[in-house]
Amino acid sequence: MRLIAVLIISGLFFSEAAHSQSIGESDLLGHIEILASDAFEGREPGTIGENKTVNYIATAWSAAGLLPAGEKGSWYTPVSLVERTSETYRIKFTYGSEGGSEGKAVRIQQDEIILRSRSSAFRQSGMPLVFAGYAERGQGEPSVAGKLVLLPRAPLDDSGRVPDFRDRKQRLIQDGAVGVIAVLDESDRWTRFQRSFQRASTSLVGAENHAELEGVISFDQFEKMMLKSGLDAETLLADRDNLSVIDLSFKADARAETQVRSYRSHNVIGRIPGSDPNSGAVLFLGHWDHFGICRVEDPLDPDKDGICNGAVDNASGISLLIETAKRLSGGGQDRDIYFLATTAEEKGLLGARAFVDNAPVALEKFVVVFNADTVALADDGTMIAVVGLGKSELDSDIAVVAAQEGRKIDRSDKADAYLKRQDGYVFWERDIPAYMISSAFADEERLKVFLDGPYHDVSDEVNDALVLTGAAADANFHVALGRYFSSTGTYPGIAPSGSGDN
Repeated sequence: MRLIAVLIISGLFFSEAAHSQSIGESDLLGHIEILASDAFEGREPGTIGENKTVNYIATAWSAAGLLPAGEKGSWYTPVSLVERTSETYRIKFTYGSEGGSEGKAVRIQQDEIILRSRSSAFRQSGMPLVFAGYAERGQGEPSVAGKLVLLPRAPLDDSGRVPDFRDRKQRLIQDGAVGVIAVLDESDRWTRFQRSFQRASTSLVGAENHAELEGVISFDQFEKMMLKSGLDAETLLADRDNLSVIDLSFKADARAETQVRSYRSHNVIGRIPGSDPNSGAVLFLGHWDHFGICRVEDPLDPDKDGICNGAVDNASGISLLIETAKRLSGGGQDRDIYFLATTAEEKGLLGARAFVDNAPVALEKFVVVFNADTVALADDGTMIAVVGLGKSELDSDIAVVAAQEGRKIDRSDKADAYLKRQDGYVFWERDIPAYMISSAFADEERLKVFLDGPYHDVSDEVNDALVLTGAAADANFHVALGRYFSSTGTYPGIAPSGSGDN
């Protein structure tokens, strides 16, 4: 009740006039100031901050006239998560152990390999070792069942041209691999991956998401092992897309103890009913989560800021969704319009993955998906970047709406570097057109300043540096997108003559 009162006092409660009013900077700022306040403790999943956040979003969407579309008629759908933190581990590799011979040990620097187990403890001896590339397994090639797999992890390629490490790993797990150890292809990437792998890792609950043993090994140690096999490490990594599975003359004994914590978070889902739900549905989404209390309290400076508030990333995107929902909720459209606020995007797009695994509507009914993330950066709302441009036949429709709204599309393709790093990508994986359209990603200079500075830091908060000019223009553009794609008169339909591309 108190939160509803806050909405009323703030002037954020739904009114009929909201349908026709343009979205202004102050409309967005009101939500951001609340969602990115210290009271919400950085919106970390599984905390009091989550409770406040999802309640705020559901209350705002309810006030806007949306209907709940979550589990059992509620606004929420639970997302079961598990967090794993590596504690202790040890691994020993031996080679030349054919014919019952014990084999010779390879000296591997234990600080250049990191392991964690799926359950709290793992111990297994004599695991055959194989190297796996990304090519499909051919007839007569070795099986990975019961084996420990070394799998190259190349730098993330967002173009979609390079096979995804996560997908390849899951296929190996499905084929029976006991463990998967990622191999780095460059020595200078080790320190970053080492820090990342030593931190707590969160995933969706489910044995299919993790092998019994997982890890990462440096290129230098991988190279040392391959020399013992008479193989060239650089050649193997360079040919990864042409190789499937190669048996190596190694066996591994490994043990690992891992701290495992299971907990529950939530997606928030609302719906605006259409007059013809059989014509499909449109989905708007954005992630509500951030990093919570991300710095340990400093005893010498107890007042030092320790909260990652996430004003730009992604209180700004959620504010856009709330205001867009207000403008679209008056009805009159043919298709249902869904609004989704996802959890655990920062932990690997997990809330979005949980949604596609158990969507409230058959996924093939979604004619298009629009993701709103990190929108509050640009001071000019004219140019927009379209992440996902060139991957769907809907590009021409996006261009029609852009022309109608006086927006220019950045066609440099630079924004596609973020394709796999945002929630929309999980829909592309299911062949559903999903775009992230924002002026923020068209302003390369400001975006770089943000990513090199406040991004994922305590300094991403409401202050004088917060820019909402482009965000307000983007919010109004999302309203236009919603109206265009929710109507069977405009989509599908014949584009107005002369609209063309920008």
